[in-house]
Amino acid sequence: MTISGIFSGDGIMVRGLFFCLLFLFSSARGAETIAISAVGDIMMGTTYPSNALPANDGKGLFDPALPWLKAAHIRFGNFEGTFFDGPPQKDGKSAGPNRFAFRTPTRMVSVLKDAGFNVMSLANNHVKDFGAAGIKSTKETLAKAGIQYSSKAGEVARFKVRETDIALIAADFYKAPRSIVEYADTISEIKNLKGNNELVIVSAHAGREGGGAEYIRRGMELFLGEKRGDSIEFAHEAIDAGADVIIMHGPHVPRGLELYKNRIIVYSLGNFMTGKGISLAGYAALAPLIRIEIHPDGAFASGQIVPFIQQRDPQRIEVDHTRRGIMFIRKLSSKEFPDSNLEIEDDGKLAIK
Repeated sequence: MTISGIFSGDGIMVRGLFFCLLFLFSSARGAETIAISAVGDIMMGTTYPSNALPANDGKGLFDPALPWLKAAHIRFGNFEGTFFDGPPQKDGKSAGPNRFAFRTPTRMVSVLKDAGFNVMSLANNHVKDFGAAGIKSTKETLAKAGIQYSSKAGEVARFKVRETDIALIAADFYKAPRSIVEYADTISEIKNLKGNNELVIVSAHAGREGGGAEYIRRGMELFLGEKRGDSIEFAHEAIDAGADVIIMHGPHVPRGLELYKNRIIVYSLGNFMTGKGISLAGYAALAPLIRIEIHPDGAFASGQIVPFIQQRDPQRIEVDHTRRGIMFIRKLSSKEFPDSNLEIEDDGKLAIK
């Protein structure tokens, strides 16, 4: 991306570049804040049941977001699917109507690496698409690329920023362990990590899909009869137990933000990069990136929503100059969490009121 492309007459680009430069300068002088860049679901392309890969194996797919992705200590996404080159597996997802299975070639991990991602969630409803072999391949592929991961198997992604130790764990809506439905063990793990004097980031694949999924229902959410968790209850319980940042994904559309006990909760980042066959209708095309700055004690300091939008033919993301994603998230946040003291400005800047 060129400098002229970043500015392109749009204030969000100016502020975005400012945030990146500010991060670099503040890091150089030993600033105390810890920066997190996070996006939602990533499924760059699949070879199953037929070839639906982006051009050039996805090289450059994330280029429009590089200034924001790379200007952070922790750079997170939820990887939907598998890095796998093998055939369908007996213990994988069975075929059938509306049953998607994602098999991304292992070579395409370079796209994530080049984008600067350094941690992925593997706790979701597609990591088992190709069974145990697919899970093993996905983890090995990420590890070889130097990208940490966390899944229901219990991995903890760890970071050290100056003198602060940070742990990231991933949960989903399936049965324990690492469940947001049966979450007693998840809460215990958060308490144990906090007892080790670590800041705790919790990723959670949660929430129903389909029409109206952008709205959070208090109480258990259901999708096709499947329990998808009570996102609000879980997030609050997790923070009460010591979690410092909650990043959710799963409904395929963005949801609101909440500041609870001065800890930020992102209720859904929606889809960030998805391939052919995945609907971009309505709000599903919105692909926000969020940058969060927290203090060494985990308290929220500041942040920014950067509005991207997915496009097809060719598959890509673009900066949404209409700022639709910002306005949408601000509207949801204001309506659903009126008592939260989080302010979302027109340009996406996040601040405490």
